[in-house]
Formats: sequence, C-alpha cells, structure tokens
Amino acid sequence: MTGGVVPGSIAVLQTTIPDYRERFFVALGERLGSRLVLLAGDEDWYFEHSPRMPYVHTRNRFVARRQLLWQSGALRQLVRADVAVVGLNPRLLTAWLALALRRLLRRRTVVWGHAWPRQGSTSPTDRVRNLMRRLADTVIVYTETEAVGVRAASPRSDVVAAPNALYPEVDLVPAEPTDGRTGSIVFVGRLTESKKPGLLLDAFRIAAPELPADVRLTYAGDGPLRAELEARATGNGLRGRVTFLGHVSSLDELRHIYADAIASASPGYGGLSVIQSLGFGVPMLIARDEPHAPEIEAATENHNVVMFEGDRPDALADALVNVVIDRERWLARRAEISAEIRSRYSIEQMVDAFVRGLRIDDRVAA
Repeated sequence: MTGGVVPGSIAVLQTTIPDYRERFFVALGERLGSRLVLLAGDEDWYFEHSPRMPYVHTRNRFVARRQLLWQSGALRQLVRADVAVVGLNPRLLTAWLALALRRLLRRRTVVWGHAWPRQGSTSPTDRVRNLMRRLADTVIVYTETEAVGVRAASPRSDVVAAPNALYPEVDLVPAEPTDGRTGSIVFVGRLTESKKPGLLLDAFRIAAPELPADVRLTYAGDGPLRAELEARATGNGLRGRVTFLGHVSSLDELRHIYADAIASASPGYGGLSVIQSLGFGVPMLIARDEPHAPEIEAATENHNVVMFEGDRPDALADALVNVVIDRERWLARRAEISAEIRSRYSIEQMVDAFVRGLRIDDRVAA
C-alpha cells in the first residue's frame, strides 16, 4: 500500500474542483510544475463540475446517508507523496486515513480548509476537527483571523493563512457600468436555505413601492429553491422586476452583472460572495448574526458593506431603499473598494501563502 516516497511530489486531494477554484489550481500548477499531483472527484456535497484542467480522477463514494465521503483511487498517491494536502473536514474518511498513515511513516501532511465548523470555534464538533489539526504538520486556513485563532488555541501549531481568493490581480478591478448608471440589486450564489434568497425577495417586495422603476432584483445562481422563488416573483407588483439567470461562472458575465449592480446582498450565510462583490467594487448588504464564513473579515460596516438585522425582511427593505438613495456615492467609491480587496485577496497572494505552507523550501534546506 505505502511504497516508497515519490521525491518532490506534492499530492493535493479535493472532493471536487468547483469552477471558482480552477484559477487557483492553474496558478498553483504553474508554480509547482510536474511536482503537483491534483486528486479530485466529479461530485461532492454541493457541486457537480468537470474541471477544464488535468487531474487524477477519484471515485467519490458517499456513505452514512451522504454524511461521509470515501475517495477511491486517492490513498496510494497520498501516502507516497513527499508532501500531502488534505481537506480540513472531519467528514472526509480518506483524509483521516492519509493523516494516520503518514504520521506513522513520518511524512509531511498539511490540512487545508476552514479552521472551525460553521457554528464556530465553540461548537462541540470542533473537538473532532481539532484532532485533524493536531495530526497534521501544518494547517492552512483561509483568513488571518482564523490563523490567529488557531495559534491562540494551539500555540505549537504551524499555521498559515492563504487568503480565499477568486481572481488574479489583473482581474480585480472595478466593474464599471457602460452607461454610467447602476440599476440592480444582485444575489450571486447557490439558492439554498442557508443563504436565505427568499428573505431578499420578501424585502424587495416591501421596498418596491419606494424604489425607482429602474431598480431590479437579479439572482445569479441555481439551487433547490429556484422554482419556488420564480413562482413567488411573478405577482404582487414584482412582474418584470426580478430576473433569474441561473448559475454564472464566466468572469466576463459576472463583471457585467456587477457592473449594473447598485449593491449585492447576502441575506443569509455569506462567504466567498463577499470577496467577489467587493473585488468588483460593489458594496454588499449583509445580515448580522449569521454564521458567516471567515471571509467576512473583509467587510467593514458603512465602509464597504451595509449591515442589517438578520431574518427581518423589513430591515433589509430599509437597507435596500437607503443604498439606492445613496447609489451615486457608492458608485464613486468602486475603485477604492476594489483596490482594498486587490491588495489582500488575489490568486497570486493565495498561491504564495499556500506554497509557504507546504514548507518545501525548509525540506530542501534540510
């Protein structure tokens, strides 16, 4: 099963490679060359996507009512690699076995992902995640806030923050409207319960009588709630003012969507959508007290985002009205908002930090 180490090889296991992560892996491959062995399946809990890049295919086998995942065809490559990187997720059975075997063999292993469960560092399930962190030689997390928290909890841990980025620096520029005017509120992401797209629709219905006729609501995303939302958007004065675009991954299409946006909205759980919106220079309306992903650290209230009381359509409606009233000021600040994200959340910075976390220079020096 184990065999000898493949000198210099770096195996990275992913459940799948969603389209938003392809740019990172392409850039990582350019940095590491033939040393990189990327392992992934075609389906995980949330995405079904066939990457347009070379990778070693694994067969994803879900067990325990899809609560756990075993990836056939990955373990041998993981164990033999000089350095292995696995997901920091207790539901990944292959990651657990790779961590255990490589620890016995004294081979360097890195865990990569969100430091804490979605419920936060105080969640009882963090005890299991903490065991994964302790079995690994290095922990790579997505934000400096997470890195500080892990170091505080485990001072001896080797922790690296690799910013969760979507685009290279050259693409992190303001999305400027072609006619100099913006006209939509946009929701970009999966249409799922945790993201609460229905709350945004309710808020828009409340706000509609006070909004100019040119202001529309645009959903760019797909998911289990789409049919229900489309049905609800056909009446009560909303006909013609709500658009459903489906899943959009093209950078040019997304730039066009954000170019027309007055603001984006995160009525529920928010994550990479925060980085995306601010990267295009578009402010975001964000619900308070939601279990947001660590990327929320990029948000500063009344500077690049507007916060509202969560689970209250009326509060979000007020925020919609106010951001529309103030749309010219927000439009004038796009370059400033985008530049701040470009300075912290580019693909180049993510790759640099990720490679540092591999500690391959240290190994060569040794």
